[in-house]
Amino acid sequence: MRWRHSSATPGSRPIQDSLDDANTLEKWTTVFQRDRRSTRYRSVFRKSDPLVSVCIATSDRAAVLAERALTSMKEQTYRNLEVIIVGDRCDDDTEAVVAGFNDPRFTFFNLETRGPYPRPGSTRWMVAGTNAANYAMQRITGDLVTHLDEDDTYEPHRIETLVRELQRTEADLVFHPFYWEHEDRSWTILGNGVFEHGQTGTGLVLYHHWFARIPWDVNAFRTGEPGDWNRFRKFKALGARMHYVDQILSRHWKYPVRGPFVAKPGETFID
Repeated sequence: MRWRHSSATPGSRPIQDSLDDANTLEKWTTVFQRDRRSTRYRSVFRKSDPLVSVCIATSDRAAVLAERALTSMKEQTYRNLEVIIVGDRCDDDTEAVVAGFNDPRFTFFNLETRGPYPRPGSTRWMVAGTNAANYAMQRITGDLVTHLDEDDTYEPHRIETLVRELQRTEADLVFHPFYWEHEDRSWTILGNGVFEHGQTGTGLVLYHHWFARIPWDVNAFRTGEPGDWNRFRKFKALGARMHYVDQILSRHWKYPVRGPFVAKPGETFID
């Protein structure tokens, strides 16, 4: 396990333009369609075991991070992984907990500040963790990318299944249904095979590394969208080829719920 402060050298520069602007979208669609035909882009489809980058954002939930997300990574049947874990200014023992897994595929970074995000409420929920997620994406080196919330889990064969399906179909991204936990601790299957809001989310997509240049938008809440869908719909708008894998490959847990909000020292907010 390697540990770094937030001064680490960044990776590729993210797209700064707004893909919600029609002219900008047209420009980047042209770039994407050109790049997609390139030998470099298509080489991912032919590699025997492409490196998969898994991005995990976390904030002061070391125990659940270990029990859920990190254990889920250890149990994956697909072994060629790099797991980038970014603390959104963790002040608990997350560093020690990650180190305790003694897994050279795990790299931990800790941001020096949290936010700014909206104040507590539904709008904060929509975009919390954005800065940590973007920080992780700037440090990936994988051929393919996926994400996982700290308190959710993958089925052990999830990444292996998705890699093979993406390569077989030469899709730009693959997605799948999932189990959703209710307040009574029962489970429902969500994911209707359509790439749309409410049917897909953070831990349900594996995509080509080209799309890592599209950042999560901390202002997504202003459109009434959670950050994951705000970002994924931009993939769709660019003309990404999508393939639905009709297997239930992850779980979105409700419990344990996060404790009451406590501001970090010096934390600022978006109003």
